[in-house]
Amino acid sequence: MQQRNLSIQMLAPAFLGDAEQKGTWRTPPFKALLREWWRVAAAAEHAFDHRRLREHEGLLFGNAWLEPVGKQDRFCQSKLRMAFEHWNLGTLKAWEGEATVMHPEVGRQVGSHLYLGYGPLTYDRQNRQSALKSGAALQADATNVLRLAWPEKHSPEMRIDHTLQLIDWFGTVGGRSRNGWGSLALSDLPQRAALHDTHPLLRAVLRPLEQCLKLDWPHAIGQDAQGALVWHSSKAFTSWREAMQFLAQTKIGFRTALDFRGGGPHHSAQERHLLAYPVTNHDLAHAGRNARQANQLRFKLYQCPDGKLRVRIFHTPHGNALSELKGPDPLATWAKVHRWLDDPTHQLQRLGAAT
Repeated sequence: MQQRNLSIQMLAPAFLGDAEQKGTWRTPPFKALLREWWRVAAAAEHAFDHRRLREHEGLLFGNAWLEPVGKQDRFCQSKLRMAFEHWNLGTLKAWEGEATVMHPEVGRQVGSHLYLGYGPLTYDRQNRQSALKSGAALQADATNVLRLAWPEKHSPEMRIDHTLQLIDWFGTVGGRSRNGWGSLALSDLPQRAALHDTHPLLRAVLRPLEQCLKLDWPHAIGQDAQGALVWHSSKAFTSWREAMQFLAQTKIGFRTALDFRGGGPHHSAQERHLLAYPVTNHDLAHAGRNARQANQLRFKLYQCPDGKLRVRIFHTPHGNALSELKGPDPLATWAKVHRWLDDPTHQLQRLGAAT
């Protein structure tokens, strides 16, 4: 058996719920995280065919749906075994230290954490501050050890070390994790490396933006003529609270840069609808608020050697699964967003760009 014992450190609070929706260490979200980044690591080998990829994933990570071939059953348990050193409950039970940011379309200051974490976070009208909906979350700096084991013969297919390195660079877990909540760091990797635009494990999962947009599922980190669609903050932060405030300002900035024509409901999609759907006060008439498309731009906090934090923004591009979003040109729309992120006045820097 191959084994890895990995130290995990949370860099931002994680909204992981148990049966009572209280924050606690649980393996299912981390198994989902492994599968998510395994798909990215293995997509090119499967010619970006989601059917082939899903079948192979089922044989490796377990399934109850694959049809038999001849007399051979193909449903199986996962080849990967995983366990935590402990199952401690989260100790973050009171929400404090939230700064506000200006939202030009709301016309007032809004809570930066609530803006990025609405759902797990709610607004306490009585105390006029954000609060945890379920009463507890895993706190930043929470640590655990994740133990993995898998058969030696499956090592090439499992791509465990490649997947784990991608998680260390880009991985987040739990509710609202696309917005940076649940950012984590892995140590004790066999060859842990800082993210760089020439690293072969990153190069292996890059794909041109226009090709990514032909598929309607996230399968790669995007790339354009300037390089990988990955940015990091020019500034380092002393706390996750400051970093999340910066991310809130950034998200408001690139979203409101794509203006709407008129108020909702809209009878045809506009550019901002491509970023994520639904959009408050700007429903599409034929989609309503039940349709869903997650944000393709994802956020992550990572730790510098001096202990400070920076934020990472990366694009996992894909086409639109919602038929109502077929109107605007996605390539031109995303190019506008990328230009906004490339603007040095927004305190971001493209990965690999000269300082």
